[in-house]
Amino acid sequence: MAKFFDKLMQGAGELSPTCRQATRLQSQALERPLSLRERVGLKIHLVLCRWCKRYGIQIRFLRSAAQKQSEHPETLPEQSLSPEARGRIKQHLQTEKQRGSKL
Repeated sequence: MAKFFDKLMQGAGELSPTCRQATRLQSQALERPLSLRERVGLKIHLVLCRWCKRYGIQIRFLRSAAQKQSEHPETLPEQSLSPEARGRIKQHLQTEKQRGSKL
């Protein structure tokens, strides 16, 4: 039984993409249908990697939130800074520029 499990895991490892590939596949899955090999490999990877699974949950949530917001753009808050905040930011940038700091 142990040999069977070892062979199964070895085969799964060959099918499973790296984390970088898995995150790319999850992003692409939002835009296009994945091939059978891509879907199987991704599913195997997501069973083994909780970080990539979380990434998938997060990008689906962000996509859903963005779609809902685009349907109701009037609910966006007005994005403006007070004159005082603008002055503080401008002063800080000038100070950093004089110091030769890279932001």
